[in-house]
Amino acid sequence: MQTALKYSEIEPPKQSFKPIRPWLEFGIFNTRNPNRGPPNFPIQTVRTIPKTGIKDLSSGFFVGPYEPHLQKKYQNLALNTQYFTKITKKILNDFYPKHCPTPECNNRILDKEISTRPDLIRCPQCRYLTSRLSYTPLHHFKLPIWMFGYLLYESLIQYPKVVTATELSKRLRIGYNAASLLKRRFQLFASDQNPKYKKLTYDALNDQFKDFLLPPNENRDITKIMAKRPYVCVDTAVLYSAGERASQGRKRYSHRGQTSSIYLSEKLGGKQIGTLVQTIAIKHGPVFFSSVPNQKAETLGPLIKEHLPTSTPLFTDQGYPWLWGIYRNHRSVNHSARSKDNRFRFARNRWSKNGVHNQVAEGNHRVLKTAFASYGYITPKYSQLYLNEFSFIKNANVFGLDVLVSGGTCLSGDRSPSDEKTPGNGAVAIRRKG
Repeated sequence: MQTALKYSEIEPPKQSFKPIRPWLEFGIFNTRNPNRGPPNFPIQTVRTIPKTGIKDLSSGFFVGPYEPHLQKKYQNLALNTQYFTKITKKILNDFYPKHCPTPECNNRILDKEISTRPDLIRCPQCRYLTSRLSYTPLHHFKLPIWMFGYLLYESLIQYPKVVTATELSKRLRIGYNAASLLKRRFQLFASDQNPKYKKLTYDALNDQFKDFLLPPNENRDITKIMAKRPYVCVDTAVLYSAGERASQGRKRYSHRGQTSSIYLSEKLGGKQIGTLVQTIAIKHGPVFFSSVPNQKAETLGPLIKEHLPTSTPLFTDQGYPWLWGIYRNHRSVNHSARSKDNRFRFARNRWSKNGVHNQVAEGNHRVLKTAFASYGYITPKYSQLYLNEFSFIKNANVFGLDVLVSGGTCLSGDRSPSDEKTPGNGAVAIRRKG
């Protein structure tokens, strides 16, 4: 599928410039070979290694086993800090630009840097000086700014693996609390960008299925009809649950189904200890995760309606009977279908019947559970931040980051294959397979 998307409604306030250097040049997105390093990675080598130690490329000091007292704080010769500093600066310039408040400058964007202070930005006309970190996810950031760019880079190239605070603490040589706060700032940045991806997806589906209608006969096979279309699958999954020992073997009378496993028994206070995730996944496209307290229609209905147009082909299991009156192209599959053969308990078509299935959501659940196993456990209070981070990383690999800043690119069937842009190159598309 190649659809036309318009991004004029989601542009940053007062931002009238187009970034000169696209995100593709940073080597983060690599669709052909994910194991290959960044193409423009600036490699710097030390020509001579004196006996006193190794020369620090940024400060000019000699550090090493012979003179450890000269080692600069947060210095890591194994990482290219200049490269990650440029990534952080581009994040701040593209998503959180600073404007000059002087009336004579007419809201001019501050773009003059100071070589000795990477956290400051200046107006080239009136010399107005301000912090580029203020009122951003890096507000009052005390660590070197290159660490934030390093976290973004590692999160994107390691997907679907997640970068934990313990890993950041060891690689960046900082404390665990500092690494946890650094990851929290990245989660706030991801939460700011997810609504833009949601709007792009909504417009793409609305344009693709504006007048689309599935056959009224539910028993008709729709495999050929949906073969090259980005249909949507919706499902819920328990990310963390409470065991039977936690409730002392007593059944939870006030909760049933999957919801029962995320709450303690009333005897122990009934506190929510697990996480229930609502997944909205598009075939060969983005995915959105939401932490929900239950599976009621008044809880899941607004989330689905907020993400998907009413004409979207929506595939679920039979736990969403109330969607029939909202989505005309809603189809469901019975996971508990019994077999007509007495030798078997369940039917063979209980996962996919007549081209209807929700395996796109189930596959994302498998990826989500495997990735979140690295965390061990997440408090339900902060579960939405972790889900926003994971959703942002997945959507960034589908859409790219340039589209959030420079605007969507119109992709139509009239264009030649050489003119098409791939995800991660500023293009916005929900592709068809084949």
